[in-house]
Amino acid sequence: MRTTLPPVPSAEDVYLAERRRRVVRETVAGLPGRCPQLIAALAEDPPPTYRELSERLGMPRGSIGPTRSRCLACLRTLLHAERYP
Repeated sequence: MRTTLPPVPSAEDVYLAERRRRVVRETVAGLPGRCPQLIAALAEDPPPTYRELSERLGMPRGSIGPTRSRCLACLRTLLHAERYP
C-alpha cells in the first residue's frame, strides 16, 4: 500500500501566508468605530449569533448586518490599496 504525504509548503509560501495574516490583522485593527470588534467576533469559530453580538457590542440586532457590510467594504478597500499601492 502506497501512501502519499501532503505537500510541504515552501519557505516562500509560509512567509507569504504569514504576511497576509499580519496585513489583515493590522488592517482590521485600524478600521473605524466598532468594526474591529465586529469583524473579530464574526471570525470566531463558531461565530456568535446576532443576539450575542448585540449584547456584546451594545448594538441593536438590526444594525449588525448593515454595519458588517460597511465594515467589510472598508476592509476590502483598504486591503486592495495595501496590495496595489
